[in-house]
Amino acid sequence: MTLRTTVLLLVLVGGMVPQARGHRDAPRQILGACAAFASDGTSAAASIDANSILLEIAQPAGSVSHLSQPLHNSIAMPQPERSAPYVCNIYVDRKGDLVAVGIAGRFPAEGQLQVTVADLKTLTWIGDWVVVRESGFYSPSLAGFFEETTSLAVTGEPSTSDGRIQHGSFATLLFDPTGKQLTPMPTTRIYAHETDVFPKYADARHNRLWFFRCEAVSAPMSRQPLCPVGSVTLARDELASPEFTPSVHGKKRTDIWFLPQSFAAPDSDTILVAEGTTLWHVGMQAQTVDSLVLPKRVRYPKFEEIHGTAAISPDGQVIAVPLNLYSLAFPYLVDNYVYKGTDIAVVRVRPLRLLAILPHKGAPGPIAFAVDHRQGQVTILFYRKDHWERHELDDTHFGADSSPSAR
Repeated sequence: MTLRTTVLLLVLVGGMVPQARGHRDAPRQILGACAAFASDGTSAAASIDANSILLEIAQPAGSVSHLSQPLHNSIAMPQPERSAPYVCNIYVDRKGDLVAVGIAGRFPAEGQLQVTVADLKTLTWIGDWVVVRESGFYSPSLAGFFEETTSLAVTGEPSTSDGRIQHGSFATLLFDPTGKQLTPMPTTRIYAHETDVFPKYADARHNRLWFFRCEAVSAPMSRQPLCPVGSVTLARDELASPEFTPSVHGKKRTDIWFLPQSFAAPDSDTILVAEGTTLWHVGMQAQTVDSLVLPKRVRYPKFEEIHGTAAISPDGQVIAVPLNLYSLAFPYLVDNYVYKGTDIAVVRVRPLRLLAILPHKGAPGPIAFAVDHRQGQVTILFYRKDHWERHELDDTHFGADSSPSAR
């Protein structure tokens, strides 16, 4: 498939990003980043250095504001070249009034999460607190704003008194935007036997914990058991949804996921699953599955796969997923693959249709991006080298048979 790319580039932070305090002669080293869009088109982009969190807020009218906050959990250790030392998650509430950033160490699991919240209207910080392992989590993570409220959900696998992970269980704790804990103890859900380690995804916006009952057996890939999907509420009343097992009627077993590597939920009844170079659109109530296979762009000894956190537009119509690139290193032995960078695949949700694959490749720095969709236009915001970039894609070809185009 030919991808016609004429890309409009808007650099929100020209040249070097603001430099860290005390290091005026050197560029600010970014150790983690994340971004999100609000329903009105406002973007919030967070970047982390060794001492601080910088939040860049861009309004639809074009004004850009910056807020900074001290980083409470500093990590002073070398990290793998392709991995940012901090995991950064960012969410905007349904009304578009608040933005929350969750920051935790990637290696090793520190068991500590910093949550910081800003008001997008007054452009001020209103909350900043730390959730530690002693709160009942092995490694807490920010899952976002809970349903239609401004409450924030912190989630993760619970731990025992001796620090052991309780596999098969999942815990949720709610906070208000200032950091006040709203429940005395985490709400715990048991979704599997403790010996099972199933892929799972917390979806605070729809109050769901999604899990995939994927069990491998000693058999070829074509004879592996199916991987059903189930869900249960994260908090409040415990409600489970009917489990959905995909059908292979008229298909091969290899046409269905084995171990999902990326996930998004446009609504409480729809999920998007990705593995390899395939995306699946799953209707839970209708028990339907549609799929899209990305065009093959590389040949042996190279390969690519979707792996990592997905971004979905506020209206749920467009998804962006990281497409990691690898090559087989000499002497070309199995599993001797070398990471070569990450591109971003942008896909329309209904129906599944590839819009573009944006090159990020081997650009240094964390992989961070967000997607917005409104008025016939898709906007991708992503971090490249030392700044945030915007790419605009025209969606007027939706429903047409033409190749994806960008302008």
